[in-house]
Amino acid sequence: MRTLGCQGLEDSLKQHGDTRWSGHREISHAAADRLFDELAGPDGRIRGITRSAYAEALDKAQAHQDRPLGAGLIRNFANSGLSFPYVGPGPTMHSAYANPEVQRQHFMADPYRRGGDNLRTNVDYIHAEVAAARTASGDDRFAHLGAAAHALQDSYSGAHAWREDSVYDGDPAARVQSLHVFTPAHAVGIDDGRNTHSDAFDEPPAQSGSTRAAVEATYRLLSAFERGLDRPEQAEQLMQATLDPMLQPSPTGVIVNVTPNREWEAERDRRLALEHGAATPIPTDELTRLKAVLADHGPVSRTPPGQAPSAGVPKGRAQARSGQVGPELQ
Repeated sequence: MRTLGCQGLEDSLKQHGDTRWSGHREISHAAADRLFDELAGPDGRIRGITRSAYAEALDKAQAHQDRPLGAGLIRNFANSGLSFPYVGPGPTMHSAYANPEVQRQHFMADPYRRGGDNLRTNVDYIHAEVAAARTASGDDRFAHLGAAAHALQDSYSGAHAWREDSVYDGDPAARVQSLHVFTPAHAVGIDDGRNTHSDAFDEPPAQSGSTRAAVEATYRLLSAFERGLDRPEQAEQLMQATLDPMLQPSPTGVIVNVTPNREWEAERDRRLALEHGAATPIPTDELTRLKAVLADHGPVSRTPPGQAPSAGVPKGRAQARSGQVGPELQ
């Protein structure tokens, strides 16, 4: 899900898995297989595309999101409102504190903004990429569809977001509880005290609940997209009805994990045990009570076109709280 490391620039929720664990490639191919089982015509094709060609095009497009090198423009550098060009490591390697706006491409948090605002921005990004794919064609169509699929898959990785525990049973509608913040220093062995993107989630077991949830979610996205092409007047409504139930906040809201403190580490370890089948869900009454008091509420709503999300937190305040015991940034 994020491109990491200096030894070959490994991918986070790595791009290529093996028989033991799944990466983006395996998830994308499994979802494409389900799509073709559902919608392929008598000739085994969808819109003239074979099963293997479709899966490879989707996988190539989503993998572009984890490109190790790139050049472009960082908008709102360090929350300053200024833009700066970059050449070198791709945007997937950019610190959230330096390039907050690119985090939505990986379903992670801009540390200068509230959790609810981050979730809405992440959801809007997926919808926008799907809408762009709908009006594009050829490679451009897959470029946007792959970007949407990549972000959606990232939302099921514990390195990017924490959902309700039902995600470990394969539930694609497990609601989002918190979002993590990425900084690249840990990739070279430096603990800057600000990275909550845990590499320990990068290799989910092939049959883990989170892997199955990601496959199911990606399949639903692809199915809604293809059916929408046949019914353009209903395409947006169909996509919203498909995606939004899988991208809702928890009843107690969404928080941003900004500091890898002891509480965050304990929750990380608990979730890793669930991911690998070494534990059962543990009731967290005290955490639930705190979140009910401190976090905001309400279902996620997409930002209306032309309207910016609410303003983020002032610099410095994002350092105040973290983990599953802190309030949403405000």
